[in-house]
Amino acid sequence: AAAYLYRRSSVSSSSSSSQSDATLVEEELPCVPPEKVVAIFAKLCGLMNQHLTSLMRRINANGQNVPQQILAQYLVEHFEQQLTELQGHVFAEFGVTEEDLEEAVEYYEDDARSPEVVEATNQLRQLYVNVGGRVDLDLPETLNVETMCAVFEDYMAAVVSAQQAFTEHLHHIKAKGNMTSVSTSELQEARQAKIQEKVAVVLKKHGLNSLVFQAALEKFNDHPVFQAKIAAVKAKEAEKTTGAQQQQQKLQR
Repeated sequence: AAAYLYRRSSVSSSSSSSQSDATLVEEELPCVPPEKVVAIFAKLCGLMNQHLTSLMRRINANGQNVPQQILAQYLVEHFEQQLTELQGHVFAEFGVTEEDLEEAVEYYEDDARSPEVVEATNQLRQLYVNVGGRVDLDLPETLNVETMCAVFEDYMAAVVSAQQAFTEHLHHIKAKGNMTSVSTSELQEARQAKIQEKVAVVLKKHGLNSLVFQAALEKFNDHPVFQAKIAAVKAKEAEKTTGAQQQQQKLQR
């Protein structure tokens, strides 16, 4: 797949300060305008999302217990192969070459010249990461371990809230006797959508996105302060779960 999938251009903090106040060097703009870049990535993201959804449904329907490591490797390779095939058709549809698009992506992502392009490219990268792929990202300088602890705590609270909301939704479906009309894959998709919805609110609150959050998890994963926060959050959630179960048992007596 193209280079734009794997990495995001480094953010330069000196581009404006290096220019003289008296003399501004006019940069040559890419031949692909930002709105076309956004449209191309929206098309690619939509097609790849449809393909992955269909693929996962087939895998789940097959019912084979494939080891997670082998499945992850297969999904990454399949994603890259499918994207390579699709992008040729999409580039031709929009009248651009891969080289011109990569040049445009690099330009518009540098210093976030176009936030719309950054968002559009990151959506495709997020799909890639979701299946086990890896991308290189520059983390914000303000994202230290203390900040990450606060983000993680809010993140996990959002996940728990989403799971509770999904459980209530599931009880509602069972109460109506409609479980037979809903497949397991549809329930999994509904659960994941609910989690993504809640998590997106939290990440936006902290000025982050899923890609940056996942990269930060990898960076701080072995930090003692972050490990302590993970343990504290897990203990808190375990205590809540135990309390809820005890309360339910009292009501059933």
